[in-house]
Amino acid sequence: MLEYAGFPIYTGVWVNYGAPNRLLGSTLTISTSNGGLLSAFLAIFVSLVGLAFWRILSFALHQIRAKEAFQDGFHHQQQLIFRNTSSASDAFWQLLLLPYYWGKNARSAWMRTLPLALLTLINVVAFAIAAIFSSEITKGPGNGVLIRSADCGSLDFDTDNNAFSEYRAAYSTVLLNDTTEASAYTRNCYGSNANGLRCNRYVQRKIPWKTNVNASCPFADDLCFFGENGAMEMDTGPIDSHHALGINVPKADRITYRKVATCSPLRTPPKYRTVWNQTNPDYLTYGDIYDHFLFGPIEDTVNFTYRYNRHSILEEYAYTLKSVSTFDSWKPVPALLQRNSDLSLFFLAANTLAYGAPVSDPFFSANIPRTVLGPTNTNMTVYDSDDYVNVLGCIDQHQYCNPNNNKCTTLMGSESTIDEILALNMSVKQFSIAALIAPQQQVLSIFNSVNGRGSGALRASESLFELSQVGLPNDQWMSEVSSWFAITLAKLQEIPIRRAIGPSYVPAGSKLKLASLPEEIRLCKSQMILSPGGTTSFSVLGIGIILIVGILLILLSLFLDSLTGYFRSKFPKHDYKQIQWGLDGIFQLHRLAYEAAGQGTWTGGADSVPITKQGDLIRVPDFHADSKHPTLRMRDKREDPAQLSESDQITTAQAQDQSSGGEEEQKTPLVAYAPVLSSEAAA
Repeated sequence: MLEYAGFPIYTGVWVNYGAPNRLLGSTLTISTSNGGLLSAFLAIFVSLVGLAFWRILSFALHQIRAKEAFQDGFHHQQQLIFRNTSSASDAFWQLLLLPYYWGKNARSAWMRTLPLALLTLINVVAFAIAAIFSSEITKGPGNGVLIRSADCGSLDFDTDNNAFSEYRAAYSTVLLNDTTEASAYTRNCYGSNANGLRCNRYVQRKIPWKTNVNASCPFADDLCFFGENGAMEMDTGPIDSHHALGINVPKADRITYRKVATCSPLRTPPKYRTVWNQTNPDYLTYGDIYDHFLFGPIEDTVNFTYRYNRHSILEEYAYTLKSVSTFDSWKPVPALLQRNSDLSLFFLAANTLAYGAPVSDPFFSANIPRTVLGPTNTNMTVYDSDDYVNVLGCIDQHQYCNPNNNKCTTLMGSESTIDEILALNMSVKQFSIAALIAPQQQVLSIFNSVNGRGSGALRASESLFELSQVGLPNDQWMSEVSSWFAITLAKLQEIPIRRAIGPSYVPAGSKLKLASLPEEIRLCKSQMILSPGGTTSFSVLGIGIILIVGILLILLSLFLDSLTGYFRSKFPKHDYKQIQWGLDGIFQLHRLAYEAAGQGTWTGGADSVPITKQGDLIRVPDFHADSKHPTLRMRDKREDPAQLSESDQITTAQAQDQSSGGEEEQKTPLVAYAPVLSSEAAA
């Protein structure tokens, strides 16, 4: 386990079920420092595999080119390169040197070299690229990591042991805090210019949705501002519990969730609005005039939905935004009430705010001109709101689907959720995911994207300067509703993560309730987030392929001689190829040269390393006689170490050195220096 950026990240082997199968999804997550070491090891290992592969390739090239017939020296030197170079890069260079030295002495030297040089170059480049990108080959599927916490659970607002007011305060505090965090996230991450540093939390940066600005209005026609087909509908479509929410379970255990919200500005005809005067002198608001909006009573409280004090336009403050919902004891009138949905109303007042240009947006409408004294003591025209309060209505709907049988609930509100989910024949594991989301549907409403935030919930507030504002676009209400809808989706993304690691804080009036059911605990251990850093994930399959294939190639290169020797002993037709491979080795070339010069008594002519008998001494090439063409000369019997004492051997060597300057020795040409098999040797 590794703690990073406030997240307890699981380290070790796990399966990312977002891959097509378990094998491809097998993932190793380790710390960044250990990941660097593993990447370095893999790069070095691939380089070593490249050397092993060259040995195999060079053996194949040597054997394919080995012939019983006579070949020129150029051919045999190419064979020596394939036999004795340890790397493809070394072979590439030496192959290019041959035609340079041979020139016209070899037939078509460059044409015989370039294809071979190109083949070695391809080998060099291929394994260089493989070493560099070995970490990419082994990169884990996706960018997610698992989180594990001992605080897996949720807040429990225990009304039995706390006064209702304390419970309500704790719940409201948590709800408002979650909304504020979701709003900040959507501001940074749901726009086109996402701030990457602040968006490394969810496995999917944002949940997309489709917008229909000509949707059917869910309210009575006389209330919908743009008529029957003038509402704005936002529909996420099916949201996969794995890809969007990071709940890492096999495909058969997943569900999809769909969120739909439909909003429209509302008209306020006289039957839904009255003006009321405060005539009781005992109240501080005596003489104030109120607008009462009659969209249904607040149960056991008042017989109106919302009221606005017109005195507010004198109080010198800008927007106020209030909201009501069927969650909050509001009983809407039949013209608003929709079955299978959760309803919210939003009341916006601009108060003393003045706009620098007319505003035609129905939720912010301001077209009443007024002349004021500008900052340079000149008259200027500003525009006041067309009404004290403008109203907007929204409905929220939810849908759950079982991908295994393609059964779905209807689009519904919060009240009928569980019964319909039970009818989908979900497995226990699927139901546990649905049961994680369903109780939070009220939290996921547009109402709770606004409730408690006041004017802070408005994007329009961001362009305010004291009590003035430039004009707003005609579709500003759509921008506001879209931002509120985005907040609901960011909250949805946060729900499983917050359950997995526990609440960020526990206010008074609440307590942490740890998960106890097996499926709850399983979900907590299956939660993914986008890697916040501090860890590196590798594909277990990728690592396995590199190691297994690499080890097999290394072993094959080590035992290649023995294996081919064994099989050719069963089929001796091409024994000469194996013999040529052996004789072209540096140790056998060494033996052939000295043996031809009569120096040393050699054994092991068919082995990888020939040896002389114990005590044999051999002479270095005679470079004093002709430094431009050194040779091995035949041994004089007087130089036989077996017939001389140690002191005599030293004296003889000194005498030979002294005489070599004035006397030209008889030289014997090195007839066996090149690995050319004569017909006699072949016989």
